[in-house]
Amino acid sequence: MHDKRRHPRYQVDSQKIHGKMTQVDSVEILDISAGGIRIKADSRLNIGKEYLITLGERTNRIMVKGVVMRAELSGSEIKKGGEQSLIYTVVLKLRDDQSDRVKYILSSFKGLEKKDDAVAEDRRVHVRFEIQASQELTMSYPAQFNVNLLSLTGMLIKADSPLETNARIPMELSLAPDRTINFIGSIASCIPVREQGQELYDIGVEFLGLEDHDRAQIKSFIDYLGAQPGTDRRSV
Repeated sequence: MHDKRRHPRYQVDSQKIHGKMTQVDSVEILDISAGGIRIKADSRLNIGKEYLITLGERTNRIMVKGVVMRAELSGSEIKKGGEQSLIYTVVLKLRDDQSDRVKYILSSFKGLEKKDDAVAEDRRVHVRFEIQASQELTMSYPAQFNVNLLSLTGMLIKADSPLETNARIPMELSLAPDRTINFIGSIASCIPVREQGQELYDIGVEFLGLEDHDRAQIKSFIDYLGAQPGTDRRSV
């Protein structure tokens, strides 16, 4: 079979290149107070990790930060296309300095029902509201990855969470401590793999929106890799 790639790919020492990407998920609010929020999500969120949450309607939104306190498997649902997805119930604690902002946005929510059990946190009591109508929100969080293969047009990365094929993700690539490249990554493939008992994902990414000077930096780095003895050049 003939190689259809325009540029060769080079094996990269995972210690040489790493990057960050911003992932965004849609989740559903189950109940909320000024101090915390309980949501339903189709991906497991990491306990102790901080997430950025967008609350409110399109014309009236705020962004708050919350730390995952609990994440439990609560069932499964059939998604569009007939695929079955695991569902998690997740509790996040909101930062104390955001309570007034959350109270303000709560006043715009429809279908709120006050719950009898208030939530006490560090001697503060927050009234909890159950969401009667479906209220979706978005959550974004940074995720790190290592680069396994690199070319002028894309890369193969390894990450600990899956990405949807054809999704476009803001990414940051660090070729060196003082050389950072920002671009949009188009997800071409996502294949689960197991390494040392841990489930990871090999993800193919196409570069979009690269500036000329950023592409020149990648080319310079690839030229450096190609000149190193023993560098594995891939054509598949």
